[in-house]
Amino acid sequence: MNRLTTLAILLSLALTASAVPRPTFAGTLEEQISERLNSVEKENAELKQRLKRIESSVASGHAVQSAGGRQNPTQAPYAAGQIAGSDTLGNTAMEARAQGSGTQFYKSPASAVSNPFYHFEISGSLVYLQPGAGDLEYATLVSPLPLPTPNWTNQALSPTFSPTFSVGLRYIPVESNDLQLNWTHLYASAAASVFGASDQMVGPPFEIGPTASVYQIGHGNVSFQYDSASFDAGHTFCADCLFRLRVFAGAEFARINQALTGSFQSLDGLTSASNTTTSLFAGAGPRLGMKGEFGLGNFQFFGEMAAAGLIGTAQARIDFSATSTAAPGLAQPNNQSLTSPNATQVVPSFDAKLGAAYTFPPSNNGQLRIEAGYQAAVYVNAVNYYALTQVSVPPSPASVGVFLATAEHLQTNFTAQGPYLTAAWSF
Repeated sequence: MNRLTTLAILLSLALTASAVPRPTFAGTLEEQISERLNSVEKENAELKQRLKRIESSVASGHAVQSAGGRQNPTQAPYAAGQIAGSDTLGNTAMEARAQGSGTQFYKSPASAVSNPFYHFEISGSLVYLQPGAGDLEYATLVSPLPLPTPNWTNQALSPTFSPTFSVGLRYIPVESNDLQLNWTHLYASAAASVFGASDQMVGPPFEIGPTASVYQIGHGNVSFQYDSASFDAGHTFCADCLFRLRVFAGAEFARINQALTGSFQSLDGLTSASNTTTSLFAGAGPRLGMKGEFGLGNFQFFGEMAAAGLIGTAQARIDFSATSTAAPGLAQPNNQSLTSPNATQVVPSFDAKLGAAYTFPPSNNGQLRIEAGYQAAVYVNAVNYYALTQVSVPPSPASVGVFLATAEHLQTNFTAQGPYLTAAWSF
């Protein structure tokens, strides 16, 4: 054999030796791929079984929710990024990551938690109420000259807005039904004065004749004490809708007390007179109403109105007091009064609210809501008073007392209105 033939034989042997193990290696790689595919199929089957369990749990949860009540309309069913049924899995999500020769699975916390449902709510309000009534005239300014043409100008009190407070408690067993208790308390007063010129005189509205000629200074004062407590049970229609309507029924108790005083003095201060009219009504009765609310994100806009019929006791009286130099033998001051028996009275009442609220996101301890608006209430004929329609001329030119001839029992409305700001905490 020559050298070229020997080289060809050696090359053929080398190629043959290198080709012998290739089928065996190729067979081993195919087996590895097949085993990997089988493992992935097994893992996919386990994931499908887990998904079926999740869907079954979510379906059972919806069934329980439908039986127990609807979800709170102010709370989202699931927070942003949260998957259905994540609460059943302990608020965890599955994520897959390929590493090395296989696929591994890890659990990570959910990014958000759904809003809880609260059963109690307490609230407190700062209210600026303006009380009012139709009997707030306390004095008459008389311009007697020239004598044939006298003129009279009545002086009235104008109460301003006074700070007061209101508190409330609410229980919500289910989202469509609730029980609510509220109490509002008001104490307010107003004062005014009038001074007559040298050719004028000031007297009480029922006595502006010769006996009042000695008075040229007049003062007026009125005070109000108002309490209203209401309890009602309500039902909300379509509690999970953007627009909700709450219809409620219950009872209201109200106490309304008014004291109006007019006092008069001569320039030298030696002669004076005053009269105080006191009215008190206290009663309770059924109350019905409704509240409509429209939700827009975290904001709510609402209007509420209610009516009640209160049955209670009404009282009214006038107390007079006079000090005069015209009767030196008379005890000073000279006190008189006009009273009548207490009477049973029915007082219709109406109240309304209009406002907006903002609900903050919930925390671990509860949820805060801020509410602002305007409220008004009227109690028909709740204030009782007497109007002296004829007073006899006393035996002395200076006033030493009141000499009543006739009087009329009158009634007028009591009103309370003004803006308010409420903070409510749900827990």
